[in-house]
Amino acid sequence: MDEIQRISGEICDIFQNKVDSLTDEQAEYLNLCNKSMEYYVEVKDKDKALWNARHTLEYLLNITKDF
Repeated sequence: MDEIQRISGEICDIFQNKVDSLTDEQAEYLNLCNKSMEYYVEVKDKDKALWNARHTLEYLLNITKDF
C-alpha cells in the first residue's frame, strides 16, 4: 500500500497548503471518499482503495487548481 501512502501524503499536503475552506458539499464528498478508501483498506481490497485514493487526489487538485 505504498502508493496509497504516497497519495495520502499528497492529499495532506494539499489540505495544509491550499485548502482554506470547503463548501459543505465538498466536505461531504471528501468525507465519503475517505470513508470508502478506509473501508477498502480494511477489507484488503487494494485496487479499490487505490482507486479511491487517486480519485480523492484528482478531486482535490480540481477544486484547488485556482489557488
